[in-house]
Formats: sequence, structure tokens, C-alpha cells
Amino acid sequence: MKKIKMDRKMKIIVITSVIVIVLLASFVCILFMNKNRYHDVNVYLFSGETCPVCQRARTYIEELNEDLDGKINLIEYEVWNNEENQTNMQKVAEEFGDTLSGVPYIIVGEESFNAFSDVIGLRIKDAIETEIKKENPQDLVAPIISEE
Repeated sequence: MKKIKMDRKMKIIVITSVIVIVLLASFVCILFMNKNRYHDVNVYLFSGETCPVCQRARTYIEELNEDLDGKINLIEYEVWNNEENQTNMQKVAEEFGDTLSGVPYIIVGEESFNAFSDVIGLRIKDAIETEIKKENPQDLVAPIISEE
């Protein structure tokens, strides 16, 4: 009689353990799927080598990338010392309908920013977060630059 009770207790322990393991595995899968449903976003920064405002923009985007678990691909083009990069920046600006007043010139998805400040930083952050959540984030710059 005692042996039957032990077997029954063991069955309950085993069944409970299996249920707990399945629930934990399901929870981990849900967390993993939610994290991966967000996409990386290309952020283009056209900058000048010694431009202090460009440095502030770069630092801001790099810190934002850390906060967003590395979801930002910062693609930077130095335009003061590189004619090809200058030409590419002009082509991008024309395509976006922008009149440039200098650098930094930043593109996120369908949005462009021709300067940097705390307020513009918040707008850049919003644009990045919007693109991250999209099923298919926009990269409108790559096709413009690759046209030759």
C-alpha cells in the first residue's frame, strides 16, 4: 500500500515538473519572439570630419543604439574631404526634396534632418522607433547611393 502512494506522489511530482518546464519554455519563446519582431534600422549620417555638431549627433545615435539593443546600423559618410560622399549627399537631398544648409544631414526611413539639436534628437529617436516597429523598415538611401 505504501509503495502505491509513493508511485502516485512521484507521478504528481513528474507531471507538475513537466508542466512547469513547458510553461517556462513557452515564456522564453514568447520573449524571444517579441524581441526579434523588431528590425534593425539603417540611419545615415552625412558629416564633416571635425564638425562638432556632427560629433554630437553621432554620439547621440550611438547612445540611442545602446538603449535600443543594437537595432541601429549607423552608416556615416564624411563629406568635407570626400567628393564622392558630397555627391551622394546631394543626390539623397535632391531625392528627398531637401535644400541642404550643411551637415549633419541625417536620414531615417522616409525622414530627413539637416541639423542636430536636442529637439531634433527627439524627432530622430521617434523616427528610429517607428522604423524599428515596421514589418519592413524603409531604406531609401541605399538605392540612391548605389545608382551610378
